Amino acid sequence: MIQLTRAQKLWFTVGCGLLAVAARAQTVDAPTIAVGDKWTYRFHNQGDKREPYLFYNEVKAVDNASAWLYGESQQPNAQPPKYVWRMDLKRAEYLERFEFDPAAANGAGKRLINRQTNDDSLQFPLSVGKKYALKQNWDNGKGFTEYKAEVQAFERVKVEAGEFDAYRIKYTGFWTNTDGRSFSGRTEWTRWYAPAAKNTV
Repeated sequence: MIQLTRAQKLWFTVGCGLLAVAARAQTVDAPTIAVGDKWTYRFHNQGDKREPYLFYNEVKAVDNASAWLYGESQQPNAQPPKYVWRMDLKRAEYLERFEFDPAAANGAGKRLINRQTNDDSLQFPLSVGKKYALKQNWDNGKGFTEYKAEVQAFERVKVEAGEFDAYRIKYTGFWTNTDGRSFSGRTEWTRWYAPAAKNTV
């Protein structure tokens, strides 16, 4: 997960067919992920002056417990531009990121990120009014963020890919930097999870 301490915008486009969603959802379980599902994102951090960049993930394999996603990113000064995510199907969370190695099983080479000890940011089943707490360690190992999450509404949102019925989830909490002198600050962010897209929009 990208740790957010500033306002950010995330646009989402979907490269797979979408299913209709009832206008009044009660609860929703973790999505069923299939080979060929893909998501393309445009990401812009308003806190710096860099141009928005694109990245996408595509499901290449599914086994009993995991989905394996190949991805590419144009993010400057970050991870390698080609990578592999292992997604836990029951948790619907991206838990491990690897360098892309076409000779390795599922393309997963050297592990770059390990989020297996993090709490789930989306805790299924989702329903309006649900509240939960979570703690997420930073990918660089130099801190963590603790959130209180609330599913505030099920509403229609418009993004570049079109309009989606989505759960609005607000996260509020504190981040703590543990690298050398410890210090912390407040953080909050909001995401919209669209069942038809099987992901955040």
